[in-house]
Amino acid sequence: MANSSIPAEVTSSLKGVFTNINTDRLTEIAVAVVLCFIGFLIARFFSNAFIRTIGVRFNAHQQMVWRRGIFYFIFLLFVMASLKEAGFKLSVFLGAAGILTVALGFASQTSASNLISGIFLIGEGSFEVGDTIQITLIRGHTIEGEVISIDLLSVKLLTQDNIYVRLPNEQLIRAPVHNLSKFPIRRIPITLAINFHEDIIKVREVLLDVASKYPLVLADPKPAVTVTAFRESSIELLFAIWCQRENFLKVRDEMQERIRNGFLENQIEIPVPKMGFVDHPLARPLENEDIDQYANEKELKREPGLK
Repeated sequence: MANSSIPAEVTSSLKGVFTNINTDRLTEIAVAVVLCFIGFLIARFFSNAFIRTIGVRFNAHQQMVWRRGIFYFIFLLFVMASLKEAGFKLSVFLGAAGILTVALGFASQTSASNLISGIFLIGEGSFEVGDTIQITLIRGHTIEGEVISIDLLSVKLLTQDNIYVRLPNEQLIRAPVHNLSKFPIRRIPITLAINFHEDIIKVREVLLDVASKYPLVLADPKPAVTVTAFRESSIELLFAIWCQRENFLKVRDEMQERIRNGFLENQIEIPVPKMGFVDHPLARPLENEDIDQYANEKELKREPGLK
């Protein structure tokens, strides 16, 4: 019974505000609007001031969370004060807001799940704004991009193709997330194949020499060459090098060309599929009936009744 009376109280409060409009009421509403506007400016000023002073020690994600938290907290206080100044009963609206929140919670379970997942993501701190992450969805589709926003319902990414991607927080909780920019260095694995007759020791020396002559490849950790498998017509090698995170794409691209040039200079062959024709001598020359056994009309088998 108490809950059912709340909508009636809200309705009567609204009717009392809009039916008894006079000069004093208009003045109170104008004061409430001005107070709300001043609260917006003050909230924005204090949130930006906090980030410029104390917030400089935080990372980009923490700065965004603190800025929004301080802004909405101060602005909400001014909104409540402006509603009270306009003659609204805050207790009635708070009760109605509680019932509305419960109803929306049951009606939007997916949003509630994303909201809870967003709180866990913010608290865990596995990635931040500005990091590059890679996520593999349930159907095997891989998405990679820079994190531009971490909100309570979703995470926004900007891919290398300048595409804006929105990922629900629930998917980020369920699926493995690869943070590609968590550490300052990255490893570049390069898979190579050589012929069976090639000297593996010589190939290893050539690859290590190519890596040592490239200044963007780190000397520590050291580059490594390992034999990973024997294929049908080749030996598979794994050439692993390390570089700074910001040079990853450039090193991965230019090392392919340097490896190819190093193999050509040292005459190291990479197996390439070939196709050829084998000429076998015939025991006797072909006759016309061998070339086309259906050339003779008498040899055709026809269905009964066909002419």
